[in-house]
Amino acid sequence: MSIVSSLAHRLAVRRLARMRARAADPAPQQARVLARLVRAGRRTAFGREHGFDRVATHADFVRAVPLRDYAGMAPWWQRAKAGERDVAWPGAIRCFAISSGTTSGEKYLPVSPATIRSARGGALDAVVPFLAARPEARLLDGKLLFLGGSTTLREEGGALVGDMTGILTRHAAGFARRRHVPGAAVAAIGAWDEKIARAAEVCLDADVRMIGGVPSWILAFAETLLAHARARGRRAETLTDVWPGLALYVHGGMAFAPYRRRFRELLGRDDVWCLDGYSASEGGLYAVQDRRDEPDMLPVVDRGVFFELVPVAEVGSAAPTRLALHEAAPGAEYAVAVTTDSGAWAYLVGDVVRVTSVRPLRVLFAGRIAHTLNAFGEHVSGGELDRAVLGAGEAMDVRVREYAVAARFPDAAHTTGGHVWYVEFDGAVPDLTVFGRALDRRVAAGNEDYAAHRARDFGLDGPEVRAVPAGAFHAWMRLRGKVGGQHKVPRVLAPALEGDFVATLPSARRPGGATIVPFAEPPRSA
Repeated sequence: MSIVSSLAHRLAVRRLARMRARAADPAPQQARVLARLVRAGRRTAFGREHGFDRVATHADFVRAVPLRDYAGMAPWWQRAKAGERDVAWPGAIRCFAISSGTTSGEKYLPVSPATIRSARGGALDAVVPFLAARPEARLLDGKLLFLGGSTTLREEGGALVGDMTGILTRHAAGFARRRHVPGAAVAAIGAWDEKIARAAEVCLDADVRMIGGVPSWILAFAETLLAHARARGRRAETLTDVWPGLALYVHGGMAFAPYRRRFRELLGRDDVWCLDGYSASEGGLYAVQDRRDEPDMLPVVDRGVFFELVPVAEVGSAAPTRLALHEAAPGAEYAVAVTTDSGAWAYLVGDVVRVTSVRPLRVLFAGRIAHTLNAFGEHVSGGELDRAVLGAGEAMDVRVREYAVAARFPDAAHTTGGHVWYVEFDGAVPDLTVFGRALDRRVAAGNEDYAAHRARDFGLDGPEVRAVPAGAFHAWMRLRGKVGGQHKVPRVLAPALEGDFVATLPSARRPGGATIVPFAEPPRSA
């Protein structure tokens, strides 16, 4: 083992122990983070307006700073983007990340030098569990492949604007840049199709030990790479055929469960780890999966982010409950609010997490607030949709590549409402009626509100499942300019998005077309 790998292992063991200890008792470290952020914020216009000189505790902070979404913070950030100093964070903010825009238009999020430093540490935290457990893999003796947004930033006034992953790649630590593939030239490419084609050429003969990126786009890259290898006459059924040293895939940005089966096939060996990371453009890495066989994650409590948890039902209320991490209850689901070293203050990022344990604190990403189906009082979360798709696919031995769900409201043809599932299968399309029953049972098994609406005839039909052509979702995302990087297929389609998506499909598959499979049989008892 090289000196680098040996040293990395020892440091990782130490860091992992510290992360677990601090997650078991997050209050002291989170109090220090909040105090540091408030102290820095006192020198800003935001801090003066909100009386930061009188904020000493979390309770003081709650009284001084209300929860805000993007619309609430945007006026402050727009001033900073225009070049004003000391607005919501000390000094000038040069870089702004454009959010993926899954459920809304473009959002410009400040990225301070402090956040970039915090994100560098977070990038190391994402691989710490693997480095601690698998020193023999010699991860850092090979190449680290990361595919994110373009590192080419556009200038708007005095600000540099681009994808958060591109900004962080530009500012990666020196040792990471030396090990990174496909390299700076490919990382700067903005067109995703061109990027993955070039990356496949550059990386085919590299000694890749780790892959990082959003599952949906890494899947597209992997299939391109394997096709490129076969075109050169190589045996390439799996990624480990191409890269025998491949040992780790770090993913994030979306639920991995719907993709797990396909990645298991693509990776080709059981000893290749898949580890999740919960991150956002607002503040970098929030949590790390620290155990290979358990999907829940440790919050990173000692970097540049102070976390608050808000019961989902109270989001938007006049006086929502705001809990610090140590006040979380096991089994509960919360909306996430963050205060960061880029000048986000009590900012609702739009995500929902479910607490799985409290000593140490571990969470699961449960979806987006905007990705909750609640047209009829059914309250189905994004996580429940993902679990239903995974379970139905496993039960019927089929693979789902992408999916999205929309509400169908009562009309002349339907006296009650229901859900329309647009499903892109990887391979053979199953009997859609049977698949709909499988989805229905699994959503009902995990959601009492849904089960009540279905079993007691409270006005909710069973799923209508539509199989869409292969590549339909990616083609739609490309038409919307939402390709690669952090862009994700929205799991819940509001009416306007549904109409936009359906308009890209063959006419026979539009609402009312032959591929709609009505299904109204009540679910079996949960």
